[in-house]
Amino acid sequence: MIMALPASLARLAPRARHVLLRPYTALGAVLIPNLGLRLIFPRADAGALTFALTNPFFKATRVGAAGILITVPGAPHGRYCSNLFIGLRWRAISLLVCTTTATGHYASDIVFVAPPPAAPEPSAPIAKAPPAWAQALADIAFGGNPEEDIKIRVRLPRAGQSDSVYVSRFVLTPTHAVLGFAISGPKGDAISVSRALLYRGRSDWRRVGGVLACDSNDAAHETRCALVVARPDVAVSRWHLVIVTSFGTTRVSW
Repeated sequence: MIMALPASLARLAPRARHVLLRPYTALGAVLIPNLGLRLIFPRADAGALTFALTNPFFKATRVGAAGILITVPGAPHGRYCSNLFIGLRWRAISLLVCTTTATGHYASDIVFVAPPPAAPEPSAPIAKAPPAWAQALADIAFGGNPEEDIKIRVRLPRAGQSDSVYVSRFVLTPTHAVLGFAISGPKGDAISVSRALLYRGRSDWRRVGGVLACDSNDAAHETRCALVVARPDVAVSRWHLVIVTSFGTTRVSW
């Protein structure tokens, strides 16, 4: 039996907010100093959980098998905010958390819920190409005159490092498209790519199946990858590339 709290404390009672996980999830939350905020993830994905905070005033620690606890000291201070970047297998989560003294929007827990399995699409699933294809596909993606040159650069979610993802170009052929991207990191670090998931659409994301091939250049501390997909029959207003690496998950949209 759960005992009722006094009326003066009722607004601080533990309560949960449920959030549906997507390939990229962005959300905000408030945190009351001394009370904390707990994030709870699906247990099936928790083994691949990585995270990094941008404000050292906050503290994030693992709790249990599938949780992160965010806390902040209770000493008097103004409003502080921090980003918490989370990688969860092929999913990327960006959480903006700010301190507050108000209780109206405070929830002690955010429970992330995995969406139900989607019906399979006609296109083939993402797969890795045989090693012999890697160099040839990389040459196609990074050589010649591209029909579309994207040139987007984003950081991988690894605190204190200057890793980056550089989407070079989207080369279109009559039936297929080759998307090339490169990942570079600090000298001496090898960054491997385990998956690359491509989606199309703005609010309603649709998975685009394809074949992935990567080729590492140790001298340049860079991994080049090519993703070959079937060319869509309709015009696409928005693309999203979710990349799963040995140092975390990131998303590039254009």
